[in-house]
Amino acid sequence: MPQHPSDDQLLDLFNQASPGMLVTDADGRAVLANKAARELLGADATAPGKAAAEALGVTDYTALADAGVTVENRKVSFPDTEFPSGYANIGFGELDGRTYGFWALRPTTTHPTPSGTRPEDLTGSATSWIRRVERNDPAYEPATADALPFLHAYYDSCPVAIHLIEADGTVGHANWKDIAIVGATEDPDRYVGHHIRNIYADKEIVEDFLGRWDEDSPIIDFRADFLNKDERVPVVIFSTAHVVDSTLHNTRCFVFADSEPSRPRDRVAALDLDF
Repeated sequence: MPQHPSDDQLLDLFNQASPGMLVTDADGRAVLANKAARELLGADATAPGKAAAEALGVTDYTALADAGVTVENRKVSFPDTEFPSGYANIGFGELDGRTYGFWALRPTTTHPTPSGTRPEDLTGSATSWIRRVERNDPAYEPATADALPFLHAYYDSCPVAIHLIEADGTVGHANWKDIAIVGATEDPDRYVGHHIRNIYADKEIVEDFLGRWDEDSPIIDFRADFLNKDERVPVVIFSTAHVVDSTLHNTRCFVFADSEPSRPRDRVAALDLDF
């Protein structure tokens, strides 16, 4: 298994992630949910012991858990008026002899962010989503050290690519799925510890992103292409930056295989030279 991020990084990743991170038991009941999952499903469905899988419309959850089937880009419904639909990635693993489901939830948005520098580019549902995730909710209790066994298991089991980029642009940590999506499973050191620009097919995109991460500017529901050796891999990126006192500590990047790979790739200001 790839080396885990530090405990502090894992807690920050979970509590501040832009996609929903959810852990359920063998029967689909909620065990642990981050702020984003709470926004999508509501406080009741994400409370411990509540039927989270049922709330997502995944009626075959028990069968999936019994078979240990990995699920990617499963269409799901959210009980949310602004974001009623999206996708779930689900992986299963064991902790202390019990089976758990590890979910990554992403809402469907109408306009990714970033998409340029014009004022209208700061509006749209992707911007609305990250503002909801980041807004204060006194009722939400962030995960603490007690949750770390689940967060380690999530990192090892959920089929969503996760990487943490350091201030100098190098990949500090990457989970098994992230290493696989760039074709480095047999030699992770070819990827981890090297600059993130090496795996983006369009260099203008990553150069734009590097500046945004320094400014703590989110990247939400953004379609780009990664490189798996010489082949393009269509992906959807949800990324925010852990910035303290104007200093970038690391990014929190979640990368999904694109459920609509034929869609045009999204644009950034660096590509819009006619502004």
